[in-house]
Amino acid sequence: MHAPGVDVRPLRQITGEAEFNEVYLTDVRVPDADRVGDVGEGWRVSMTTLMNERTSIGGGTGTPARGSGAIAEAVRIWRDEVVDRRPAERDRLVRLWAEAEALRLTNMRASQNRKAGNPGPEGSIAKLMFAEVNQRIYELCVDLLGPAGQVGYDYEMRRAEYLGLTGPPGSARKMFLRSRANSIEGGTSEIQRNILGERVLGLPGDVRVDKDRPWSEVPR
Repeated sequence: MHAPGVDVRPLRQITGEAEFNEVYLTDVRVPDADRVGDVGEGWRVSMTTLMNERTSIGGGTGTPARGSGAIAEAVRIWRDEVVDRRPAERDRLVRLWAEAEALRLTNMRASQNRKAGNPGPEGSIAKLMFAEVNQRIYELCVDLLGPAGQVGYDYEMRRAEYLGLTGPPGSARKMFLRSRANSIEGGTSEIQRNILGERVLGLPGDVRVDKDRPWSEVPR
């Protein structure tokens, strides 16, 4: 990352933090000692890395406790900060709790498969569902907070101190904003649906007329 020609530019997010960067490579030479995988196998290495990232984002790297994560914050807000507990919002909370539990169990299965070898499509399933469920949970948190959900968070540019995809108690305002990235990072939700359609359902892949052409010759 400190080699000549590598230019790293932080990207400020909607939260004010900069977790990600633009990285520009200008005539950068990478020594063979730093090569990962065999020559010509870069795509395979990249896909293996992405599949592990998707499993990690989906929560499949461990065994989270039942009712933990974002849904725990929604339950805390319901119990401690909501005065008008409307039945419709209670039903919404319970449905999301059930979805979060189903996702947790799916993540446990994906984690076991990952330990046995290369991760499979379970990582894409978990990543896709995590993105959608996590966003809906934090949307509920902000809705439950009412007008208070719109205040109490500053947007000053800062280095990210907490890189979790679900925040600690009291962080719902920030995590509502942060969760917007869940459907982009690690491969967009649209890409995950393509993977599931092709690898799980056996549907035909997208038409690609440049699949056998070197990257340097692909029009862009």
